Amino acid sequence: MATRAQRMGSVKDIQAHLRHAKADTTANEYMQELPESVKKMVGSVYTMLMKGGESQEGLKDLPQKAVKSCEEVAVNL
Repeated sequence: MATRAQRMGSVKDIQAHLRHAKADTTANEYMQELPESVKKMVGSVYTMLMKGGESQEGLKDLPQKAVKSCEEVAVNL
């Protein structure tokens, strides 16, 4: 949530929402940079998973938690 909200409010706003005692904790530990290349990759993986196809075969051994995480990130892009 902190990573996604960093462009929607101040660090103090996010700190208050997460109930952190220090803004440094919020900024340094919870707010991470999400490079455009990562957003693109996650979106591509999500699309592949939703449409199926040959490329999906290589993902069958991934833990379901990792696949679910990719889906959640893609939805929030």
